[in-house]
Amino acid sequence: MSKEINAGRAGRAGRSRRRGGPSRPADPVSQTAGRLADPVPRTAGRFLELLGAMKRYVRDEISPNSDRGMSMSDEKFRSLLGLRFLGRSQLKDLARHDGLSASAQCIMLNRLVDEGFAERTGDSRDRRNTFYELSDSGQALLSGEIARRRGIVAASLEGFSRAEVVEFARGIETVFAGLEKLTARALESGQRKYDSAPS
Repeated sequence: MSKEINAGRAGRAGRSRRRGGPSRPADPVSQTAGRLADPVPRTAGRFLELLGAMKRYVRDEISPNSDRGMSMSDEKFRSLLGLRFLGRSQLKDLARHDGLSASAQCIMLNRLVDEGFAERTGDSRDRRNTFYELSDSGQALLSGEIARRRGIVAASLEGFSRAEVVEFARGIETVFAGLEKLTARALESGQRKYDSAPS
């Protein structure tokens, strides 16, 4: 029986050689290169999906209308964060940082000033310039809100294993690094457009 099997294999091998030999297996490097020829479109799509997922998480878990009972809107929270991050700044810089229109930022800053969470000061060298910065009350309010929101996220992570938390943290750092590059390129592009615009 084994002789018949070996004879059959030999016959098939001989026919393959007469037809030019067996086909070579595909090059794994070429296959990988084909799959990764252009990862940019898929990465861009996944990035947009990530933004949507983050917005949904904030809306469902952290927003004032959720069951968590948060008392501060995301716009107000971003404005307070912007004031802390930038320090004493003008409206246009804060609007650019917070992603708000100048009019929306002006309304928010006026509200924060009226509530005592921000201070408005003028420029002794140029009266046309107005600066904003966090007050002591604003610093305390922001610190409390950060702690509250951090506690919500920490509670969500309790279902993760330690290894999953470490992996998640690494992913966050990777996203941050990518965002810094994207932001830098966007700023460079905007500056080039500004420099090339007719005066």
